[in-house]
Amino acid sequence: MATPEAAAGSSGEYTSEDVSTFDLEESLSRGSVVLAFFPGVFSRTCTQELCSMRDWWADLEGLDAAVYGVSADTPFSQLAFIDAYDVNFPLLSGFNNDVIEGYGVRQDEGLLEGIADRAIVVIAPDSEIVYRWVVHEPLIFPETDEIEAALEGIATAEG
Repeated sequence: MATPEAAAGSSGEYTSEDVSTFDLEESLSRGSVVLAFFPGVFSRTCTQELCSMRDWWADLEGLDAAVYGVSADTPFSQLAFIDAYDVNFPLLSGFNNDVIEGYGVRQDEGLLEGIADRAIVVIAPDSEIVYRWVVHEPLIFPETDEIEAALEGIATAEG
């Protein structure tokens, strides 16, 4: 996992000590989880999407959820991206593991085979997926109102 804390001020000189592991069950024990899958850091479309998420996530802070970006990039390139664009949530690396395929959002053919489709998965604390959005085309972004409604639905059901 590449975190904003580990990325801050390192100017691209990262080591394995700057990367941590991610445990979904542990995160779910603290509340809902939003996984935001995207093809890759430093691409024009993904940069636009992640910066938009960075900006709207502050509006959702009152909801009991954590957001994580997920791409096939290495954690070191993710750290550089977090630092360059002041991303305020962790990024998870799908490099050399099956997390992208496990959620059914892996591109299986073409020039970009192996990277993630653009997708949002909202997971309730009981591990139930309550919202799923996937798109294969570029420049199409999720409706943040739908994500917010899914998170509010979880909060209402729990509360």
